[in-house]
Amino acid sequence: MDAIKLYFKQECKLLMLALEHPKPSDFYISVWQATRSPVPLLIWRALLFLTSIGIVITSVTFYAISSVSLGYWFIYLTHWGLTLMILSTGFGFAVSLRTYISGPLSVDYSLPWYVKTFWVLHNMSVPVAFLITLFYWTILYEAGVSEEMNLGLDVSIHGINSVVMFLLLSSSSHPSRLVHVLHPMLFALTYVAFSLIYYLAGGVDTAGNRYVYPVLYWGSAGKAFLVVVITGLLLIVLHFATIGLAAARDAIANRLIRPSVTVHVDERLALRRPTDNV
Repeated sequence: MDAIKLYFKQECKLLMLALEHPKPSDFYISVWQATRSPVPLLIWRALLFLTSIGIVITSVTFYAISSVSLGYWFIYLTHWGLTLMILSTGFGFAVSLRTYISGPLSVDYSLPWYVKTFWVLHNMSVPVAFLITLFYWTILYEAGVSEEMNLGLDVSIHGINSVVMFLLLSSSSHPSRLVHVLHPMLFALTYVAFSLIYYLAGGVDTAGNRYVYPVLYWGSAGKAFLVVVITGLLLIVLHFATIGLAAARDAIANRLIRPSVTVHVDERLALRRPTDNV
């Protein structure tokens, strides 16, 4: 109990809202590594990034070749989540690539902007992906809502997104902080604001209905507001679940991998000699 109290006391400090971390290598070296090379995580993140691009290209292509306007692709939360997935895996890949090319990140000042951007995107994309998957399979699937122009793609996308984000989370080392729940909540509130503005502007879905999702129909404002509140609470729970997964990742890796690794390493030490190939 004392450990739990200490955790919440530490995590709820205003200082934790800052995007700072004393160990920059956690952003480009996997928790599962026994070496300091950025190459393993660079390759892994490249695969996740390419997978994300492939998913989005496939989804957009089906819209482009259908009779439905491509503009409708941008109204769905799933596609916002896919865009977030591309940005998150893309910035993760960029952080690893920059480190491989230019060496370790500096610890003298604040974390670079692109590392902070990756951290925020990661904080958003993981719980949002889980939310989209749960939202689809528990509510939208039974309601017959189709966001894709292909049924198979519609079903698969609402699972692949969570798999990609789970793989990104499980291969990382940087922390997931309690107060960073503000990041996914900000994303969710932005979408809620969009859906309301879209409704007030007379927007419709691909079938001509005055909503994007039937459960978020602002013509019944009370019901829509209730759905927003419940979904927001679920997103908070999923953020906690993300923290739990990150903690489990670290605990397992520390038991299996990290005991063989030197604990106190100079963060500024070169990751490879200039003559090395990798």
